[in-house]
This record gives sequence, C-alpha cells and structure tokens, in this order.
Amino acid sequence: MKKLLTLLVLVFSTTLIIAQKGRVSGTVTNQRNEGMAGVTIKITNGTSSMTKTDVEGRFSFSVDAGKKYSISLSYVGYKEKTIDDISVAKAGGEEFLNISLEEGGKALSGVTVTASARGSAKGETVNALIAFQKNTNTVASVISAEAIRRSPDKNTSEVLKRTPGASVQDGKFLIVRGLAERYNLAMLNGVQLGSTEPDRKAFSFDLIPSNMIDNIIINKAFVPELPGEWAGGLIQVNTRDIPSKNFFNIQIGTGVNTQTIGHDFYEYKGGKTDYLGIDDGTRSLAASYTTKSVFDALSNQQKTNIGKEFEKMDKFK
Repeated sequence: MKKLLTLLVLVFSTTLIIAQKGRVSGTVTNQRNEGMAGVTIKITNGTSSMTKTDVEGRFSFSVDAGKKYSISLSYVGYKEKTIDDISVAKAGGEEFLNISLEEGGKALSGVTVTASARGSAKGETVNALIAFQKNTNTVASVISAEAIRRSPDKNTSEVLKRTPGASVQDGKFLIVRGLAERYNLAMLNGVQLGSTEPDRKAFSFDLIPSNMIDNIIINKAFVPELPGEWAGGLIQVNTRDIPSKNFFNIQIGTGVNTQTIGHDFYEYKGGKTDYLGIDDGTRSLAASYTTKSVFDALSNQQKTNIGKEFEKMDKFK
C-alpha cells in the first residue's frame, strides 16, 4: 500500500512539474533574411543552459511559466545580441521570437538589447520583420506574429485588412492596390494555393485562423524566385511550425440585408422538391401548348387562348 501511495505521489509531482512548464521558440536570420544554422543560444535565469539553432535557423527550449529569462545569441562573424524579459505567461503556453543578427565585420563587438516599457522580447520579433522589409529585394509589406497577437483579429482576412494598400471584400477576399481578388495570388508556407471558389479565381482568407500565423508578407513587385501569376499582390502566409497544444475554435456569425428585411418584393414560386433539384410539375407548360408547326396552323383566337393559359401559371408572388 505504501509503495502504491509513493508511486502515485511521484506521478502526480511529475505531472505538476511538467504542467508548470512553457516553451520559447523562434527563428534566427541574418540581414539577407536567411536562416542561420548553429547559432549558440545561452539561456540565463540564475542558472545557465545552452542550445543551438537547426539547419533552418529554428530553436526551441522549455522554461518555467511566469519567470523571466534572458538569452544571448552568438555566431562567428556576427555581433552578439542579448534579449531580456522573455517569459511565458501561463503553463503550457508558448512565446515566439524572430531574431535578426547583424554582421560584425573584423572587430567582433557585443550589442546588448535592454528591456523597454513594452518588453524587448516582443520588440525583437517586430524588429526582425522590419529588418526583413528593409533588406528584401522587392516592395513588400509585412505583418509580424506580435502585431497579430496584439490585435483582436480571429482569422487571416481580418489581419490583412490592416495592411496599407489592402482591403477585404465580403470578409474574405483580398483586394490589393485596387485590383480585385482574381488579380492576386496566395501562398501558404511557400506552396501556391488554388481557388476556393468554384466560379472564379479567388482565395478565401477567412479559412486560416490568426493564432496559427507566424508572419504574413505581401509582395507588391515581382521577384524571379516567386510565381508571377498576379498583378495586384502576392500574399505569403507563413504558419508556426508545430502548435504547442491542441486547440479547437468555433466562430458563429450572422448578417442582415437591409434592402430586403421589412420590404415587399417579388420572389419565385418554386416547387416542393426544388431543394433536390427536381421539378414537381410547377414549371410544366399548359396542356393546350403544342409544337411550333401545329401552333403556326392555328387561328388567331386559338393562339390567344393558349397565351391566356400562361397567365394562370404566374410563378411570381
């Protein structure tokens, strides 16, 4: 009995310790917006630990929820950078950082980014996207994950309407520089997206939840390495690698058409089986109607009588 009780206490303690952990992850890039592999990241908070970025410049490590950490990034030929006040608000949460390193030249000196009123960790994510927009070889607008997190937007279309030069039609179709949705092209993690509409070339951006987005880049000028099947803008939506925890969101909405509510208007009087795509006889022609050759041989009075039969088949009310 004592052994069983001890085992239960150990399992409960281990579960409690794991539940109090959070995760910090992100990407390290250079001034050419390329992922940097092998960057040394030192994590300090009383005790020190270390990790390195992978071949694509990504990193991830676990921290205690509610505690503040500092990280120092170093790489040969680049200036050392220190970021303070990194924390995960609640257990099971995740903090994302996009960090850009500057070349140090021959004199490798250190640069320290100190905490500001809004927190240097948040500022670094925004700065990395600003550096991307500055160093990119084309005209582009960027939206960082931190900017999305501060906004109440629930899906990608709501995020995109905050971008200069862009507007959203019907709550889901993007218009860039006044050009309709069919002149734009969408990409998700580097893969070109097809049309979500059966009758026109358009992508519905309300399908992608905003909490899955890492950043959004809207190219407004052509570059050789990207598709050129657009005239208004190329929208690149990049999502986070792997969600830290499962999520399930439901969004319910409604609308009112003020041009029809409370007003009289004509409507088509269909049959009872219209929802099946089958006519129940409501649209049948009059029994007196005949073929054109027989109709031409009838007298004027007989033709008039057939015409009056159509008045009884009024399909509008």
